[in-house]
Amino acid sequence: MILFSIGLPSGFAAWCDATLVGLAERAFGTVELAAINTLEELAVAALRTDAMRLVASSRAPVVRLQTEIVRVDKPLLVALGNPLEALRGLMEDAGQDVVTATRTVASSCATMLTLRMAPRALVLSSEDEIDPLALAIAIARHFELRLRDSDIAQIVGGRPPTGVEADRDELSTWWDRLSEREQAIVNGALQPYVAHFSGGELEPLIWEPGLFLVPADGEMGPGPADAPIDVTGRARFLVHGPYINLPPGSWSANVVLGFSAETAGMTFIVDVAAGMQLASTRIESTGEQVMEVNLAFEIQEATTAAIEIRVVIERAAFDGRLALGYATLIRRTTVRGDVRDYLTETLRKYP
Repeated sequence: MILFSIGLPSGFAAWCDATLVGLAERAFGTVELAAINTLEELAVAALRTDAMRLVASSRAPVVRLQTEIVRVDKPLLVALGNPLEALRGLMEDAGQDVVTATRTVASSCATMLTLRMAPRALVLSSEDEIDPLALAIAIARHFELRLRDSDIAQIVGGRPPTGVEADRDELSTWWDRLSEREQAIVNGALQPYVAHFSGGELEPLIWEPGLFLVPADGEMGPGPADAPIDVTGRARFLVHGPYINLPPGSWSANVVLGFSAETAGMTFIVDVAAGMQLASTRIESTGEQVMEVNLAFEIQEATTAAIEIRVVIERAAFDGRLALGYATLIRRTTVRGDVRDYLTETLRKYP
């Protein structure tokens, strides 16, 4: 048996993992905890374990694994914490910089958007952590673990809350220490999820240029795409990234690019990829200008890679600069099923 514990990369999700392991051990005996985000990792863990039960701890399962988790229609735990708390934890405890941490949390938020709506998901907020015993009892009942409340109390006794309520002032102080550039990166990628998890609509995501990369140049490794990029040289990728997951469905990417006067007549390819190309368009610079490029694409249930937006110069250049403004990601409304069926049937009748 595999028990899934899915959540943002936070102390609250780790607490839920440990609590589920403790409950399962009391109910079944030996249980193994494994970090799993892909079907391949799940298969390897299942083959290697000697335990009869496996708790799959997942922070950003790929879309294909999300699809299979929902499809098997079994109970799962979704630890829905505060994305900003998760971000602070990755930066302060794991030593990640703001860009790496934002990519990690944004990818995890995309997962939460899908799996929190699964029919048999037990969705827990970090606010629930103020009553750990009630939370643990809810977990045990959801997974149909036949345990007495006294047994559950003993398990929770060794895993106290992490003090989310007491840390709110600390979270505000930490936020104020971030630079304006860092706050812009975080707000664009995460704030729409924060608002959505509180009951609002999912507003457009804005990926700032600091999340993207300029390819390595000589001995210099890849760097952030937050400054003008010299296009001089051979045909090549100029910008790529940010390698952040999106939920399945229809999406539109609006990419804002600036060109210097020297790029007049040069052609560029702008595309979206997730392991494979999802959409692309060719643009030609007419000189000094700012251009907005729109790309419509679909995240399929079988997708196993994060999103990458790329800008490629098609031919060698002797001068010129390009700058990335930002990329806006908008979830598009899916065509109604009845309309899709009607159009398909109509077109079949009248070839």
